[in-house]
This record gives sequence, C-alpha cells and structure tokens, in this order.
Amino acid sequence: MGRHSQRGFTIIETMLVLAITGVLIAGLLVGLGSSISNQRYLDAVYSFKSLVQDQYSRINNVTNDRDANWTCAASATPVQNGTGGTAPGQSDCVLLGRYIGIVNDQVTMATVVGYPKSGKASSGTVSSIISDYSLGISTSSIEKTSLEWGAQIAWPTSGSGSQSPSSPRSLAILMIRSPENGTSFTFTSDTVNQIDSVSSTTLTAMMQTTVTSSPGQGPRTVCLDPGGVGVPEKLAVYIGAGASGPSSIEVRSKALIAAAVGDTQC
Repeated sequence: MGRHSQRGFTIIETMLVLAITGVLIAGLLVGLGSSISNQRYLDAVYSFKSLVQDQYSRINNVTNDRDANWTCAASATPVQNGTGGTAPGQSDCVLLGRYIGIVNDQVTMATVVGYPKSGKASSGTVSSIISDYSLGISTSSIEKTSLEWGAQIAWPTSGSGSQSPSSPRSLAILMIRSPENGTSFTFTSDTVNQIDSVSSTTLTAMMQTTVTSSPGQGPRTVCLDPGGVGVPEKLAVYIGAGASGPSSIEVRSKALIAAAVGDTQC
C-alpha cells in the first residue's frame, strides 16, 4: 500500500495570514471610522443650516403661544412674565421676529415682539420699525439646544473676518418681519447677550439700515469646526447680504467660498 501524507499550515504561515488579516481589518475600520466622522460632521453642518432657515418659517407662519402669565407692556422692555403688563388678547404687542444667540456649540432662540409707539405708523422699512416699535424678547418662548456631534461655530482662518482658530466665536442673528408689508430682514452681531438681558437697545443696535454694513445686514461666513474630529474639508454656513428668506442661507465649501465671496477660508 502506498503512503499518504497530510501537511497543514506551519505556525509561521498561520501567523502571516493572521497578520495580513489584521492589517486589512484595521484599514477597514480606520476608513469606516473616518467615513462615519465625516458623515456626522455633514449632518451637523446641514442641521445648523436648517435651524437658521427654520426661523424664517417661524416668523412667516406666526404661532402665538402666549399663556396667562405672559404679559406685554408699553415700555422699552415690552415683554414681562407676571404682572405689570396687558394680558393675552388685550395688548397691542405683535410678534415681529426671532433671535438666535450662538456661543461655540450652544444655541438659544426666542421670539421677538414689538409694542407700537403711540401715534406711529410704520412704513415697513428698517428705520421705521426701529422708530415705531419698542422691541423685546418673549421670555416664555426661549428654546435652548446645541449643534450636533460636537461641532462648533468658528472664525474663518484667512481672508475677510479671519481670526485665530483658537479664538472662541459667538454670533447673534436677528430676523425681523415687517407686519406692514411682510418684508423680512436679517441682522448679525458678534456680541451675544444673555437671553434674559436682551433689551430693546440690544436689538435695535443690531438693526443696521444698509445691506453693505457688516455686522448688520452684511454677509456672514460662519465656519463649522468639527470639534477635533478629522474631516476631509471644513464647511461654512453662509448668510447672504440682505438675507430675507431661507434661500439666503447656504452651505459653502472652500472652493465655493473662494469663487463667490473672495479670500475668506475656513
């Protein structure tokens, strides 16, 4: 009878197979992790864009959620909680817009109301809204949230409006809709006040009358930092000059920023 021999893998061959398999799995996991991180960053960027755009819907489709404790007085600070103002359904207060305060990754939002000043008849321009209404924040409408996946707003790293990447950024956005003609205006400021200390003076100081003034109605490039996670490219949410609706809010890459805006880069 002939002899049949069986030969298995040696220890060295087995170790080589395991090592190659381990390298392949590690590479796959690294690529998968990078893909997940980038997708989370994109989600954060587009969610922030949607949050800003949604505020226009809030001022164009007004919902009055006043309760019995929400009163309005004809003063420089028209909105009060408790006594001292006129009860719901009896005051002359109108819902004029939305205020957003962003500090790093924390976002605070509230409704802006106005009390018509005696004998005034607004023409619907920025100047007339300032002169004809006492503005204030509805403290009962305050909402707080944060940007997704640890993202933070950041300064451009070069070009117009650039600052050190390590400098924390804050941004206030004010959207006002004229009750006379329905025109919407958008204003920005680098100063964010505590929401309960936002006064009529604070709001009117943001309301620059010219589209070219920045801060004010001028353009804004709001860079989004991924919060220490590596991504192929940092993006920005761009607020166009004289923004008046959702279409004025865009997500822009470095190439698009360079082509459309100039030298500003995130």
